[in-house]
Amino acid sequence: MGAPAHLSTDTAARRAADTSEMHNASVDEVAARQGACAQVHLPTGRMCILPHGHRGSCDFIPADAAYASLPPHRSHGR
Repeated sequence: MGAPAHLSTDTAARRAADTSEMHNASVDEVAARQGACAQVHLPTGRMCILPHGHRGSCDFIPADAAYASLPPHRSHGR
């Protein structure tokens, strides 16, 4: 259940940041605030950077690669 196409990436990121998943130890808060799925595979530390609410299985990649692929963080006012 991803965000409708008419919602901006910032809107989708804010919506993702407001979910209870943010308080889950297996969700990376930084990546989730930027609109990513951000599920972390706890045994390996790999993270999914598919869009929040994506369908199907997560695609886990190394955390350093995940952070490098996230868009730069923008404040809500810009």
